Amino acid sequence: MNQRKHLTLIAAGSAFLASLPLINVFEHQTWAIRSFLVVAAMCGVGLLVRSLRAPAWAPTASMALTGLVALTWLFRSHQEFVGIIPSPGTIAHFAELLRTATTEMSEFATPVGDREGFLFLATLGVAVVALLVDLFAVVLRRPALAGLPMLAIYSVPVTVTTESTSWFPFVLGALGFLWLLVTDNVDRVRRFGRRFTGDGRDVDLWEPSPLAAAGQRLGAVGVAAAVLLPLLPFAMPAGVLERFGTGAGGGPGIGGRGGNGRSVSMFALLDGQLNRNKKTDMIKVTNVNDKNPFYLRFNVLEELTNKGFNGKPITGGQSVNSGIAGPTWDPSIKTTTYKANIEVTNELAIAFLPLYIWPTKIEKVDSEWAFDRRTAVVYASKNKQTSAKKKYTVEYVRPDITNDDLRNADPINTNDPQLRDVLSAPANSYVKNLVAELTKGKTTELDKVLAIYNFFAPSNGFVYDTSTGPDTSGTKIVDFLQNKRGYCAQYAAAFGWLLREAKIPSRVAFGFARGGDRQGDTMTLTNINLHAWTEVYFPSFGWLPFDATPATAIIGSVTPSYLPRSDDTVVGDDPVDRGGADPGVDPSAGAAAPGSDQGNNPGTTTGDTGPQKASLLSTIGTVAPWAGGGLLLLLLLLSPALARSRTRRRRLTLAAPGGPVPVAHTPPGMSPDAPTMTVLPVDDQSYVRARADAHSAWDELVDLMIDYHVPTDEAETPRATVDRLVTKERLRDNAAAGVRLLSTAEEHARYARRPLTGRELRTAVSDVQSAFAARAPRKTRILAVVLPPSVLRRWRAAIGIRSSNISVALGRGWDQLARALSVRRFVAKRADR
Repeated sequence: MNQRKHLTLIAAGSAFLASLPLINVFEHQTWAIRSFLVVAAMCGVGLLVRSLRAPAWAPTASMALTGLVALTWLFRSHQEFVGIIPSPGTIAHFAELLRTATTEMSEFATPVGDREGFLFLATLGVAVVALLVDLFAVVLRRPALAGLPMLAIYSVPVTVTTESTSWFPFVLGALGFLWLLVTDNVDRVRRFGRRFTGDGRDVDLWEPSPLAAAGQRLGAVGVAAAVLLPLLPFAMPAGVLERFGTGAGGGPGIGGRGGNGRSVSMFALLDGQLNRNKKTDMIKVTNVNDKNPFYLRFNVLEELTNKGFNGKPITGGQSVNSGIAGPTWDPSIKTTTYKANIEVTNELAIAFLPLYIWPTKIEKVDSEWAFDRRTAVVYASKNKQTSAKKKYTVEYVRPDITNDDLRNADPINTNDPQLRDVLSAPANSYVKNLVAELTKGKTTELDKVLAIYNFFAPSNGFVYDTSTGPDTSGTKIVDFLQNKRGYCAQYAAAFGWLLREAKIPSRVAFGFARGGDRQGDTMTLTNINLHAWTEVYFPSFGWLPFDATPATAIIGSVTPSYLPRSDDTVVGDDPVDRGGADPGVDPSAGAAAPGSDQGNNPGTTTGDTGPQKASLLSTIGTVAPWAGGGLLLLLLLLSPALARSRTRRRRLTLAAPGGPVPVAHTPPGMSPDAPTMTVLPVDDQSYVRARADAHSAWDELVDLMIDYHVPTDEAETPRATVDRLVTKERLRDNAAAGVRLLSTAEEHARYARRPLTGRELRTAVSDVQSAFAARAPRKTRILAVVLPPSVLRRWRAAIGIRSSNISVALGRGWDQLARALSVRRFVAKRADR
C-alpha cells in the first residue's frame, strides 16, 4: 500500500472520529450509521482510484461523486434514475430537506430525534468534512489545515446544546487529528533513510524515535489537559469567558445570555425541558399572603409569522429601582395586593426574572434589570446578567374580574397603533374558515374568545402529548389543529393564532405552572412545571391570561375568576386549582376499567379498605428500599465473619482414617494420658487425606494467631512456633498439649513418609482458641469474630496479587497493541532499507 492510499484510510478515520461529538445533538445513533456508510463509500472509491495512478484531482472528484450517490441512496426522493443515480428531483428533495432542517432548528431542543432534515444535514456535513480532510491531508499534504473542518464540526454541539458536551467524543476527535499528523510526519521522516538513536543503535522503521515519542507524549498530555483543566474550579477566574462575548445556549441551566435571551427559542427551550428525564429544581417561591397564586411568568412572544410566535427586541424599559407603574383599571374593579419571595436556582439562567403578572414593586434587584411596561417583563439591560441564583421580593396586584365585566368591555379599536403588532396574522385559509365557523353569531369579544377556547377542549378530541402528530398538511398550525395532539406551547400558539384571525389581540406567555412541591407556604418549581399559555387583550382591562391546554395535563392548572370552572356552568370569584396531572400521563389511567365492578359491588366494603390498603402499600413501598439497603449493608459488614466461619468449618471437618487398625503412638514429650496419634501403615492410601487434615489444622492455628494478635513468623518451623507459644505466650494444660499435637501432625505431614492422623485435631484447635481468647482484650475478641484480621489480610493480599496481574496483563496487551497498530509499522517496508 503506497503512502497516499494509507493516508486516505487515516484521513477518513480521523474525519469520522471528529464527527462523534454530534452524539450530544441526536437522541439516537442513526446519523452515525449513515455518516459511517457515506464516509466508508467515499474512502473505498478514493483507495480504488489512487491505486490506478490517476491524476491528483481524480480521487477527490470521485469521492465527491460517491458521496452524492451515497446520499441519494440513503435519502431517496423516488425520482432517481435507475433508483440510485441523482436527478433534478433528487437535488430538489435535498434542498427541501435542508429547508426543513433550517426551520426545525428553531423549534426543537437537543437532543433531537431521527428527523429526516436533521439526519440529512448531519450526514452531508460529515461527508463534506471527510472530503476536505482528504483534500488537505492527502492531496495538498497539509494535514494541519485538516484541523479546521474537524474543528468546525466539533463546534456544532458546543453551540446548539444547552448542556455541557461529553468529554469522550472530544478526546476521540483530538486523537484522530493527532493520528493524522503523526502519520504524515512519519512518512516525511522515513524518506530521509535509516535512523539511529543517540547511542548509535539502529531504529526500526516502525519504531518511534526519541523525538517522535516525545511529541506523542506531548500530544497526549495536551489532550488530557484540555479535558481536565476546565473541571478545576481554580483553573480559570470567573468572568474570563464573558469578556469575549456570549451567545445562545451558553452557560448553565436552560437559557442563553445573548440578546436578552431573544436568541434562544422559547418553544425549543420549553420542549427540551419537558422531554428531559431528570427533574431539576429551578425556582422556590414563598407566597406570603396569596393562597391561590396564578402562574409565574418570565417572557412573552408577540410577533406572529408563518413559523409561529417569535420574540421582539425589548428596549427602552425603566430600571426596576425607579419604580414600576402598576396597571390601571376601572375603579369598580376590586384589587388585592400580594407579596412573594422568589429564589432562582443555578438551573434557570435566562435574561428575564420570573414574576407574577401585574407587578408593582421589586426589591433586592440591582439597577441593571429593567421593566418593560408594554410586555410587563423584567429583563437584563446588560447581557452579562442572568436570573441564576437571584433572590428577590415582588409585590403584585390581582384584580377580581368577572365574566360579566369582560362581556361588557368596550369593543376593540383595530386601528389603535399600539395594537397593530398583536392583531396581525399570516394568511391561512384553513384557519380563516375554522375561526369563521367558531365565532359565527358571536357578538362580544369574550364570546368569541370562549368559542375558540372551548374548541381546544378534550371533549373535542384534543389530548396533551409531548410528541406531536405526523406532518400531513405542510403547515404546522394546520397539522396541530387536525391531529389535535401536542403540548402546552402548541396549544398557546394555536389559540393565539386563531384569536388573531378573529381580530382579537393575543400573545404567548412563558413561565411556570402552579404545581410544584409544597412545604408550608414555599413552593418548589421544576423543569416539569415549565408552561406556556395565551394572553388576550381586553380594553380597560389590559392583558389577561387564558390557558387552552387541557387542565388535567397540567400540574396545578388554574382557572381565572373570569372563566367558567371545570363544570362549564359556574363563574367563580377566585382562581381555582383544577387538579392537573403530570405532563404526558394519561389522566384516565387511574380510573376503573369499563365493565369492572370497582366501587360498584355491594358485596364488598369500600369505605375503609381502600384507604387502609393504600396506606399499607405506601408504607411498604417506603420501608422496603430502606430495609433492603440495611440488609445489604448488614451482609457486607458480616461478610468477613461469614467467610472466616466457612473456612474454619471446612478445615476442621476431619475424616477418620480407614484401612488397617492403626498402631498407637505417643508423641515425644507427652504423657501417656495425652491425646494420642496413630501411624498409618505404609500401604494405606489415606495418607493423602491425613496430610491435608494436618495442614488444614495448622493453617487454622496460624489464622487464630493472626486473629488474636499473636506474632507469627513464616520462617519458623512448627516446633519453633510451639516452643514460642508455650514459653512466651504461656500456654498451659490442654492448650499446650493441643498445640504440641498440632505441631507433631504438621511435622509428620511435611517431612515424614507416613503422616499421623486422629480425631483429636479439632479438640486441639478449640483448646488453643479458648486460651488465646482468655488472654486477649475484649476489643481483640470482638474483632476476631466480627472482622477477623486473618480474613482481611488474605483479601488484601488477593486484591494486591490480582491487581498486579491485571496491570501486567494490561501492560503486555498495550505493548502488543501499540506494536500491532503503530503508524510507523504500517508505513514501514523492509525493502526500503
